Amino acid sequence: MAILQSVRTALLAAAACSAAAGPAAAAPKLAHIAKVNFTPASDGSYSATIAGSNFGPAPAGIPCTACAPQQLEVTDLINPNTAEAINVTAWTGTQITVSGIAANAGDPMRLAVWSAKAANAAAWGGLISPVTPVPHIKTITTSGSGAALTVTVTGTGFGAAPIGLLGQTTNSANFVFTEFSAAAASTGIGVSGDYPWNAGYCAANECDGVTLGYVSWTPTQIIVSGFGGSYGSNGWLSAPGDAFCVAVWPSTSTTPGTTGGAAKCARLPPSP
Repeated sequence: MAILQSVRTALLAAAACSAAAGPAAAAPKLAHIAKVNFTPASDGSYSATIAGSNFGPAPAGIPCTACAPQQLEVTDLINPNTAEAINVTAWTGTQITVSGIAANAGDPMRLAVWSAKAANAAAWGGLISPVTPVPHIKTITTSGSGAALTVTVTGTGFGAAPIGLLGQTTNSANFVFTEFSAAAASTGIGVSGDYPWNAGYCAANECDGVTLGYVSWTPTQIIVSGFGGSYGSNGWLSAPGDAFCVAVWPSTSTTPGTTGGAAKCARLPPSP
């Protein structure tokens, strides 16, 4: 009887402690892009409707015309390091509309929304008005973190490994990694030049200061692992929970780093 009373007392004490502590803190909500719809315009440009959640209220200065706000990056990956000047026509917590996107059918596109409310970014990658044949990215998985991050990309149409690439920590015209650093953006979106940052890419447009370790490349799978070069400087750091994108141009492409590629985005796992 005394043992049962002791157990009951212990349970009551634990419940009292739990009640005093209050409910567990809710996990922070993340911005999320669920769908992007492109519509061709009569002048040859495109408009887009970006649907999702937790975008937060419209940033200062939006709506805007012929603008390139860092809170909304729209990039045609024929030039992966340059965001387009666009017209942002409306912004709510669940939908953003844009017009004046300069692109061609089949171009790989990258879009990212920075949510001040959520203090993180959501990213989307895909094709504008898909055409064939093009490479196709099915999945992106990661392991490790920080400077030792490993990214595995599966899909079709990647071609054989570009000559001389494997086993090197370098840049390539056939691949680019982009991370939307929440830490860099939180220090002052529109001020920091570290959001987003790119790695592993070099073509006619620009060469990245951060390099990638190219581990393997087959027609259906690419593995990159580890950052080199200027990683760690200028705020170029990979962190748990950041949104990121990859783009691939097949080794058979006659226009690597510009047209004929594929893009897809994901989010790094949060801290344990």
